[in-house]
Amino acid sequence: MSVDRGRLSAGGEDAGHVGTNKRYADAIDRRSAEHLQRTLMRIPPCTIPMQAYGPRELEWPTDWPTVWAWISWPHKPAERVAAVARGWNDRVVVVFWMSEAGELNTVVWRNAVTRRAA
Repeated sequence: MSVDRGRLSAGGEDAGHVGTNKRYADAIDRRSAEHLQRTLMRIPPCTIPMQAYGPRELEWPTDWPTVWAWISWPHKPAERVAAVARGWNDRVVVVFWMSEAGELNTVVWRNAVTRRAA
């Protein structure tokens, strides 16, 4: 038996990394993938800074129209989501939507939003 750069071999065969138990490798891989997915779900969407809102005040109506909104993310491509517009002006829209991580919200450019049927 010999040890060569972190690998253990017996009888000329590669036995894998030292400390790795092949019996549990699939369970460990599955848990790692689930942890990564939970971590990625917590990354917030990109939002428009307040300086870009322009001079007009945001309107905050009590009736929230349903919309399609393009949401930008720092770690994945933009996606179109079914959302609710809760506030807006001539430049930006504040949208809320439900995801696997719960309720999310962000501010997007007005041209990234279109009305949809409820």
